[in-house]
Amino acid sequence: MALTPWLSHFKTDFELARRRRGESIAFDAMRCEAFDRFLLLGCPTQADEQWRDVDIGRIAQTNFTLGAAPTASVSREEVARLPHPEASAIELTFINGYFVSELSTVTRQEEGLMVAPLKAVLDGAAAGVSAFAQIAPVDYLPMVALNTALFEDGACVIVPPDMTIDKPVHVRFFCNGEADAKPAMTQPRVLIVVGERGKAHVVESYSGAPHVEYFTNAVTEIALAGDARLEHSRVQHESDAGYHIASAHVIAGPRSRYSMQCVGAGGALVRVETMATLGGEGAECVIVATNDTSRGSVVNVHTAIDHAAPSTVSRQRYRWTLPDNALGILTGRTIVRPGATDARVRLASRARLQSPSARIEVKPTFDILANDATLTQYSAITRDSRF
Repeated sequence: MALTPWLSHFKTDFELARRRRGESIAFDAMRCEAFDRFLLLGCPTQADEQWRDVDIGRIAQTNFTLGAAPTASVSREEVARLPHPEASAIELTFINGYFVSELSTVTRQEEGLMVAPLKAVLDGAAAGVSAFAQIAPVDYLPMVALNTALFEDGACVIVPPDMTIDKPVHVRFFCNGEADAKPAMTQPRVLIVVGERGKAHVVESYSGAPHVEYFTNAVTEIALAGDARLEHSRVQHESDAGYHIASAHVIAGPRSRYSMQCVGAGGALVRVETMATLGGEGAECVIVATNDTSRGSVVNVHTAIDHAAPSTVSRQRYRWTLPDNALGILTGRTIVRPGATDARVRLASRARLQSPSARIEVKPTFDILANDATLTQYSAITRDSRF
């Protein structure tokens, strides 16, 4: 297969990283399989159904290089100035995808609770680790395949049954733009597993050096057992010249509740995906997102929610503030399968346009295949009185 210059550049980085990491045969084989899949699928284009409303040609036409390992010049004060939504007893910090222990804090580790760098535990036998690369599929999602092939490190949060974590776990990803050949890219990875009746709050924050061009491609896998509760916060405050693609993949068991709060306030081109399978009776998915975009930015929020069991609930609420030449795009698909009786679906979107050149496109689709399911959809646009 002939490779475009963009794909050839990724192949070079992949081979260099393989030699440097020296990983186990099994893990190396998984990475190779994922990268082969990425080469086969290629970078998403508007010819792909899930990407038809957003053009990421700016990313595809740029040769990014894996971010360099951080040096001692990265100070705690520099990271402390970054967005930090809530006080955390446990904090993991990653610079350019590399775990930095000096900038991390682990003050509480109870029996059965695991909060650790992902790379350090993947070869272990800890319960829950086996879920890695099983929730986010590489078969048909090229950016997931790319992340699986290239991620340097990430966070692993495993909460055992019946445990409640009273303070948030904060996972911080920062890109300073340093690489062998700029612009840089990072491939953050997170695995969250919450056991039966467990409760946790995990905050992911993404940011970078101001006015620096770089590319972040993040993947989060989440597994919730029966009656589990997860509050999942995502704070995206990338450079105004940065590109940010992120996806959260969720499998929710019976009577579990997944609640995402997403705040976006940066990035030249942003795509945030949530793909949730409500696989147990009574499972619930709640997404609340606020996008306060910058001038000229493009922000695409995409969801794929599968009601696969009875009495499942999904609620989505979005707020947009769009200034000059900004574009907000809400896309996705919610399916209620024939057996998902008494399912409830709700989506609401409110957009404030601050300029005549600001635009919002709301294009969700719904496949309601159960006769007694309920669907509520609301969309409103307000324009500043100045125009």
